[in-house]
Amino acid sequence: MNVVLIFLFGILGGLARFEIATYLPKTGVFPLATLLINLVGCYLFTFFIKNYLAAHNVHERLILAMGTGFIGAFTTFSSFMLDTDNLLVAHSYGLLALYVVLSIVGGLAMALLGMVHGRRHVSRLGHGGSHA
Repeated sequence: MNVVLIFLFGILGGLARFEIATYLPKTGVFPLATLLINLVGCYLFTFFIKNYLAAHNVHERLILAMGTGFIGAFTTFSSFMLDTDNLLVAHSYGLLALYVVLSIVGGLAMALLGMVHGRRHVSRLGHGGSHA
């Protein structure tokens, strides 16, 4: 059952990534869509999955489906690597460095922000701690 849920939620996450990337403006060679999607995914994972759902005693299968399935397919390390390679091949070293730093530091910052917001939200609702 877990595999089916991950599969179904993964389809939704991949479609969401595709749709968002389609509507974001193109910025030359800089992979803005992948960067923004991955940063949003880092935030959503810690806020929604690690805090909100866990604090509301949502069934662990739904947490697995949302975290591994939806967020796992929504964000993508392979696109990050492909975009990194494209910038390298294009000799856009400055953009490459910016992209890698923004992806890593930004991802950590968004995950931290999501965790802080999630914990505040949970404590404001009186649910105590989370399963962080």
